[in-house]
Amino acid sequence: MNTINIIGLGSSDIDSMPLGIWREIKSSRNLYLRTEDHPVTATLKEEGLKWQSFDDIYESSGTFEETYEEICNRLIRAVQSSDVDYVVPGHPLFYETTTELLLARAAEDGFRVDIKGGGSLIDAVITAAGVPVNDGFQLLDATALELRDLSHRKHTIITQVYDQFSLSDVKLTLLDYYPPEMDVKIIIAAGGSDEMVYEVPLHEIDHLQVASNLMALFIPASSLEAQDVKSVHHMMGIFDTLVGEDGCPWDKKQTHESLQKYLLEEAYEVIEAIERGDDEDIIEELGDILLQVALHSAIGSKRGHFDFMDVLAGMTEKVIRRHPHVFSDAVVEDMEDLNEVWQEAKKAEGKKDKVKYEKEYGEKVLRWMKETIHNQKTLSEQVEEKEDTE
Repeated sequence: MNTINIIGLGSSDIDSMPLGIWREIKSSRNLYLRTEDHPVTATLKEEGLKWQSFDDIYESSGTFEETYEEICNRLIRAVQSSDVDYVVPGHPLFYETTTELLLARAAEDGFRVDIKGGGSLIDAVITAAGVPVNDGFQLLDATALELRDLSHRKHTIITQVYDQFSLSDVKLTLLDYYPPEMDVKIIIAAGGSDEMVYEVPLHEIDHLQVASNLMALFIPASSLEAQDVKSVHHMMGIFDTLVGEDGCPWDKKQTHESLQKYLLEEAYEVIEAIERGDDEDIIEELGDILLQVALHSAIGSKRGHFDFMDVLAGMTEKVIRRHPHVFSDAVVEDMEDLNEVWQEAKKAEGKKDKVKYEKEYGEKVLRWMKETIHNQKTLSEQVEEKEDTE
C-alpha cells in the first residue's frame, strides 16, 4: 500500500522552515504542490527541484469544493503507482481541506496518509500582532464565519481571508458585533522576511489594496459593554446576583408564587404596546417579560431545581420537535396537515389531552384588556357595565 506524505511548507519563507521538513522536500522524487503561490517556491526553483502543481485546477474550477475534490482525485490516481509527497501551505492539519478529504478516502481507496508537520499560521500571527495571549484566543474561518462565533473577551484570529473581497465579506459580519472604529490588524506573510502588518479601523479593512493567501485578520480582546448586555450568560449572572446573599432585598425574597401577578401585568403591557403599534415600547415590554423568565430561573437555580439554560433548551427542543416539516422530513400541504403534525408531536412527547382553561382566559381577558387600552375603561368599570345590562 503506497503513501501520500502531506508536508507543510509553513506560513512564511525558507528561514522559518524546520530543517527536517526541508530535507523531506529536497529528497522527494514525486513532488506535488497544492499551489506555487508561497514564499518557499522561489527557493525550490533555485535548488532545481521538479514538481507538479495544481494551480491549473484553481483556474478551471468554479468553486473551492470542486478544486479540492479534483486535487484529491489526481493525488489518489498518482499514489496507485508510487508514494507521493504532497506539499501544502502552513500545517497539513490546519485549515487544509485536502488533508481532510484524503484522510477520509484513504481506507476505501487503498492508500496511507502520513502527516509531515510544518509550521502553522498561529504562532507567526500572534508574534506579528505583538499581543500576549495568556487568557486564550479563538481561531475562526472567514468562509464559515457566523455572528454567534464571535467573542470580544478573547483575541480572535480569522484566517481564509485573501483579498479585498473576502475582507469585505468578513467585515459585514464583524460590524454587526464590533464597533466600526475598533482597531484591528491585517497580517500578511507572518514570520517571513516580507511580513506586513496593517493596523486599521475595522470599517476600513477592505480599503487596502492587498491580496495574499498568507493573510490573517487579528482582532484584540476588548471590553464591550454593548455586547455584554446582549449575552445570556451575562444576564444569568446579573439575576443570580440579585437573588443571591448580597443581592437586592426585594429580589432575593421573591418566590415563584409571589411573582405570579407581575407576569400578568407585564403581559398586559406588551399587549398595550402592540395595540399602540409602538416598536420601542414593544422592545421594552418584551424585555420585561424576559425579566420575569430570568428572575424565575434565578430562583429555580438558587433552589437547585433548574436554571435559565434549562428553560432555553426545553423551549428550543420543543420548537424543533413540533416543526418536523421545517427541521426534518415531514411534509405539510395545508393547515389540516399541520395540525396533524402538531398532534403527533405532542403525543410523542407524552402530552395528555386536557381542558384548555387558559384559552378561555386568553379570549375573554384579551377583549377586556383591549377595551381598557382603547377606551380607558378599567376592568372594574367593564364588570359593572356588564352587570347593569344583565
